[in-house]
Amino acid sequence: MFKISIPAVLIALAGYALAQESHTISMTNNCGSGNPVFLYEGANPQGPGTINGQVLGGIAWLDGFSGANCQSSGVNCGAVEFTLRNDAPNQNAADFTLEPQPENGSHQFTYPMSFSYTGGGACSGLSDNCPSAGCAHAFTEPTNGTPIQCVGTNAGIQITFC
Repeated sequence: MFKISIPAVLIALAGYALAQESHTISMTNNCGSGNPVFLYEGANPQGPGTINGQVLGGIAWLDGFSGANCQSSGVNCGAVEFTLRNDAPNQNAADFTLEPQPENGSHQFTYPMSFSYTGGGACSGLSDNCPSAGCAHAFTEPTNGTPIQCVGTNAGIQITFC
C-alpha cells in the first residue's frame, strides 16, 4: 500500500502555488527613438515579457533615447519604478522617479511616461500619467512622491513612453 503524508502534500501544493506567480511587463515606445527596457533585483536590462515569480525593485526607461544619455536604471532620464508580488499587503506599487540627486539616481524628466496595471483583480486599470516635468505624483526626492498601490494576484503593468 502506498501512503502519502498530509504535510508532504501541503508542502507540495504550497510550492506549486508559489510557482504559479507571474507578472507581465508590457512596454510601448511612442517616442520615435530608444528601446523600452527594465531591470529588477539586479538582473540585466531586458525588454517586455512575463516574469515567473516576484518582480522586486523594477525600473523601466528608454535605453538609447535620442538627445539624452539614458544609462542603466534610467540614470539621466525619467523612469517608472514598480514592484509586483503576490505575498504581501499593498504588494503592487508603481511610481515615477525624477530624482535629480546623484545619490538617488540622477533622474530627470526626459519624455512623457504613463503606466496602468493589467490583471490582478482590483489592480486592473489603476494608472498614473507623467506628461511633463511638473508630474504631480513623481518622486523628485526620496520622500515626496505618491506610488499607486494595490492588492491583487499576478498583476501586470503596461508602461508607455511618449
